[in-house]
Amino acid sequence: MSEAVSLKSSVRQYKDFSKDEDVQVDVAVIGSGAGGAVFANEMAGAGRSVLVVEEGRPYEKPDFNRDAVDISMKLYRQAGITVAVGAPGVLIPLGKTVGGTTTINSGTCFRTPDEVVEGWRKSGQTDVTSAELEPFFERIEKTLNIHPVTYDIMGRNNILFKEGADKLGHSGFPLKRNYSGCMGSGHCAFGCPENAKMAMNLSYIPMSIQKGAKVWADTRATQILHKNGKAVGLEAVTEDPEGKGRSYKVRVSAKIVALAGGTIPSPYFLLGNHLCNSSGTVGKNLRLHPAAKVMAMFEEPVYGWRGVPQSYCVDELHHDGITLEGFFVPPPMVAFALPGFGMEHKEIMANFKHLAGFGVMVHDSTAGRVRNVPFMPGPLIQYQINDLDFERFKKGVAFTARTWFAAGAKKVFTPFHSIKILEKPEEADQIEKARLKKDELELIAFHPMGTCQFGKNPKKSVVNPDLETHDLKNFFVVDGAVFPTSLGVNPQQSIMGFSMRAAARINENSGKYFA
Repeated sequence: MSEAVSLKSSVRQYKDFSKDEDVQVDVAVIGSGAGGAVFANEMAGAGRSVLVVEEGRPYEKPDFNRDAVDISMKLYRQAGITVAVGAPGVLIPLGKTVGGTTTINSGTCFRTPDEVVEGWRKSGQTDVTSAELEPFFERIEKTLNIHPVTYDIMGRNNILFKEGADKLGHSGFPLKRNYSGCMGSGHCAFGCPENAKMAMNLSYIPMSIQKGAKVWADTRATQILHKNGKAVGLEAVTEDPEGKGRSYKVRVSAKIVALAGGTIPSPYFLLGNHLCNSSGTVGKNLRLHPAAKVMAMFEEPVYGWRGVPQSYCVDELHHDGITLEGFFVPPPMVAFALPGFGMEHKEIMANFKHLAGFGVMVHDSTAGRVRNVPFMPGPLIQYQINDLDFERFKKGVAFTARTWFAAGAKKVFTPFHSIKILEKPEEADQIEKARLKKDELELIAFHPMGTCQFGKNPKKSVVNPDLETHDLKNFFVVDGAVFPTSLGVNPQQSIMGFSMRAAARINENSGKYFA
């Protein structure tokens, strides 16, 4: 599957345009990430003509050169430094490429937790059940070869944390990922150099192209065309990514339009176009599923960059809304987060091979906001962590530190500025007891959700449970923005599953949409 279609030869790019374009298709999709790629494939598989417009560029195996800085500049939105404003600020790395964030994520796959689905049902937001979602998840797992990471590619970083958790009697398990033929290169977050991670650029996008779909890269949607309360297409511009050429206008007529730009870009787009906001909720309800990293120094070499960085999970604190997952990144990406200045910092970096890392993620109750502010070149993202979630981080970081010490760590580096280095297990207690300030905490978030939430009540939601907007018929949102709450787990498989379900509902009612 991964070698069947070459993206650069099958995806239309700026260099392939020489004039403005008018096209007519059954289905137009904005975005090629987890939601957009799956939706396009399902529509193409049902015999529909499909066009996917993607703002980013297509990249392939030779482009994934193991240079983290170079890849960040090319494949990440704003070079990976999108930030939510608050105390503390939260870094939100987002993909901007064919395949979306799936191309540069860690590959971790979870089904939507049963308790989350049931919570949505009890609140009256949807009637969907885990049983209804199961066949969609099964199809996705088969297509993407989703299975647990094996210990031979897990790497010492994750195995050490597992050993510490085992000594303390904490529950954990190898994470499931979408991969085939993984050699444990450790560069999952910067494009897989082995074509082993079955992200959208290697799976659902090539599959949809084989079924007749067209994918146009370097193409940014600018507005939705609508008539009599129904979406009838979109307008876009295709732009020279180097900024040295002219742009071309694209007008697409379509019977179905699906927005899959992502949790941050999608509400920004809707707000800018004054669309689908009769509820006043577009851009609100932002959940980030924020994370904090806890590093550790060992006497033995860990070589944390070897093996799958995110391959083990400790779920002992799951019922407290806290999940721990492995991580490791190249030196340029972690150096700024380590303590010390001058020679002190140099000494830590000189022992980089002795470092290990694990992440603390909080199933957040905090609700932020994405706004479209005049004269700002991009979205204003606001997120002020609340007291409950801050206490969860204190508990999770202390727990992680104790686990590292149980694994044999000599030092632990916390994400709190005033308690940066721990040298004894009992020192972890001070994190939970101390009256720390929120702006002392360093946070990052890979899983934004919630800004165009689904629900039955049009006054309180943007899309219905089938992901069609309340305000505009034949217009769907099929990305992480639709989830009413944080999932508490990595969301890419959930996004795929709900997108696939939305496509199935359309195909079941094809007469309504394609007559």
